[in-house]
Amino acid sequence: MARYSGSRVKIIRRLGLLPGFTTKAIKKSSKFLNSKRLSQYGLHLQEKQKLRYNYGVSEHELIKYVQKSRKKRGDTGNILLQLLESRLDSTVYRAGFAPTIIAARQLINHGHVSVNKKKVTIPGFHCGIGTQISMKKSTLKTPLELKNTESQWFSIIEKNEDIFIVKTNEPNIQLLGFSINILMVLEYYSGK
Repeated sequence: MARYSGSRVKIIRRLGLLPGFTTKAIKKSSKFLNSKRLSQYGLHLQEKQKLRYNYGVSEHELIKYVQKSRKKRGDTGNILLQLLESRLDSTVYRAGFAPTIIAARQLINHGHVSVNKKKVTIPGFHCGIGTQISMKKSTLKTPLELKNTESQWFSIIEKNEDIFIVKTNEPNIQLLGFSINILMVLEYYSGK
């Protein structure tokens, strides 16, 4: 299945706020959202879809991340979220270089982002702790301010007229910006 290119508002009406997916807001009253009663399978599927749409990963990629998180020691749900947050497109979004993860993916594909002073064009590139991500200010269409997240996500190394350089810290999954029941996602994939 390819990346989703349909109406984003339709998705956030069904799933709720997904900050990495779109910056659009819902105009309708929120009391009509999710008024349909879902089965247990429907609830599991809905939580899984939140992860897929927010991070822009395919079903196959998400299955690989779940399998990789099961192999590591520790809390599988936290490890899964840390793996998704340590992707380059998610890291560029969290640094404030792009308004959404989808926009960050496009910046990476076009070669505007450097990792440890080397150009990387793979949005799923794994950014470990201490990775330096840089981007020229001239590539941004609108001037963005880096988010005030120095102690939480990044350490700002250099911020001058030409280039932004940030150094990654360990992803803090408590500050995702949307609600997710990761146990339901893991239960959904329990047979895979």
